[in-house]
This record gives sequence, C-alpha cells and structure tokens, in this order.
Amino acid sequence: MSKRRFIETRGQSFFGNYIYDMVVPKDHFLRLLNQLIPWDDFTDKLLELYAGGAEYGRPPFNPTQMLKVCLLSRFYNLTGRQVEIFVNENLPAKYFVGLGLDHRAPDHSTLSVFRNRLIKNGNLQIFEVILDRIIAIAQQSGIKFGSLQIIDREACLGQRS
Repeated sequence: MSKRRFIETRGQSFFGNYIYDMVVPKDHFLRLLNQLIPWDDFTDKLLELYAGGAEYGRPPFNPTQMLKVCLLSRFYNLTGRQVEIFVNENLPAKYFVGLGLDHRAPDHSTLSVFRNRLIKNGNLQIFEVILDRIIAIAQQSGIKFGSLQIIDREACLGQRS
C-alpha cells in the first residue's frame, strides 16, 4: 500500500508560521478553533471520497483543508468564488485552512468538486457527523459563535459557487 500524499501547503512555505504568529491574534476565533478541533481525525473519513485515497495520481489538497474552506464559506456566507478570494486575502483564514503565506487557496472549482463528491457518494451523513462533532467540541470549549451561522448541517452543500 502506498503512502498518502497531499499538496504541501505550509511546511515548505518560505515564511513558515513566523508572520502568522506575529499578525494573527492568539485569541482570534479561527486560531482557537484550529487549536481545539482534532482536524486530523476527520481526514480518514473524508478520504473515502477520494478516488485512490490520495495514494496515487496527482496529490490532492488534504480533505481536512477542504472541509475548513467549506466551513469558512458557511461561517461568512460566501460563495465558492468569494471564499477562494477571502482565504487568499485574509491572513486568519489562510492560517485556519493551513496554507503558507505564499500558497493559494483551493480554487472555487476544486471546492465544487469536493462538494459534489459529498453529494454524489451519498456521504452527507459523514459530513453531518463531522460538522456535529466540530460544533460540539467548540461549544464545550467555550467558543461562542455570535452571529456566525454554523448550525446548518449543509454548510458546504448549497448551490452557490
């Protein structure tokens, strides 16, 4: 069995985490969410949606990064194109997704393919379980979402692109 491979997005960045540590406040909502949620626990469940399981072919984005982009889309009520721009231009969002400063966010069509995999493979239940777990962990940890709307389980399944 081959080793899983994903697009390298932060580890090979020239800047590393230095600028993020200087600019993104330690108490920023997205930094706290990134620290509290065991994101790697979701990779295996989401990887079931990928042909080849990321073991062969062109390396994909880590499905957890795609999930984070979907969550940002829902948090800020953004379309696929808007969330792509938002992540590329917003340092806390870029940090949250796990991108190096010199890396681009997944484009809107990649996000659409990810959404379609969820719908086509009938794995909406996997997504619902993951979203419920993220919400529960965040709320148990005392994160208050305020006006952010993350209760909707179809966070990244809307028809917006």
